[in-house]
Amino acid sequence: RIAMLLWRGETEAEAGFKSGLQELGYQTTFEIHDAAQDLSKLGAILRSINNNLIVYDYVYTFGTTVSRRAKVVIGGKLPQIFNIVTDPVGAGIVDSLDSPGPTIGGGSDRIGITRQLDEVGQMLTFKKLGFFFNPREKNSLITRDELHRYGKEKGFEVVDFPSPPVDRVLQRNLQMLSDSPDLVDAVYLAPDSYLSSEGALIGTKLREAKIVSITQIRSLIEHGVLIGIAGDYHELGRAVASIVDRHQQGMVFEKIPVAHFTNLKLLMNKSSADLLGLELDGSLPANAELVD
Repeated sequence: RIAMLLWRGETEAEAGFKSGLQELGYQTTFEIHDAAQDLSKLGAILRSINNNLIVYDYVYTFGTTVSRRAKVVIGGKLPQIFNIVTDPVGAGIVDSLDSPGPTIGGGSDRIGITRQLDEVGQMLTFKKLGFFFNPREKNSLITRDELHRYGKEKGFEVVDFPSPPVDRVLQRNLQMLSDSPDLVDAVYLAPDSYLSSEGALIGTKLREAKIVSITQIRSLIEHGVLIGIAGDYHELGRAVASIVDRHQQGMVFEKIPVAHFTNLKLLMNKSSADLLGLELDGSLPANAELVD
């Protein structure tokens, strides 16, 4: 029996986790708890689970926000399986990527800024890169620090657009770019849950502004963001299911490394490229995928 603590409903990662366990032969009862991006609701869910630990074998936690808080409340009392955490070490969720801890294991969706922008930078150039992120998410702050360091190294300026889920800040920031597209040469979108949930708005407004945009989130590229290196979230979910299997077979979590994406590929939204007048097809790697 697994309690699944989610932040924005079920995603491809959870679908992969469930199917992975089924394929491994487990008959699992999943108890779904969706915090719906509400910290007070998350707190109530965690208190409820903490009061009924005996009925669960594992708690599955989605994302950095949920996983950090779950470790504080439940840590050590129930095996925790996290997923879609960009930097589990930096967020204080695991001791190390190779040896997570005595009662915790899981998967990271980290794709380093260097890997992302080195490859994309071969096709696109910019001197000012706007960075959209939710400052309430620890993983976004970690990405911000990494991006600013990378910008200094490569000689471009990073312009922050902090966009928390309050007071239509994201909408205002996007409108600012629509009104003044010369503010930046391109936009990078952090891999955070809030931005992922606003894909339709982000894709529409960036297309209106005709601004080059980059992300690792496949759903944002499908909604209109131009380009990025992305991983397969369904496959990552399956990899996390295999961690549960190894633990069930008697392996301790300290000996089960954090799972990562294994098959990264460059994605490009063809309609957005056409709208921007970019002819990038000839410079795309062989395994690139066009989405529309």
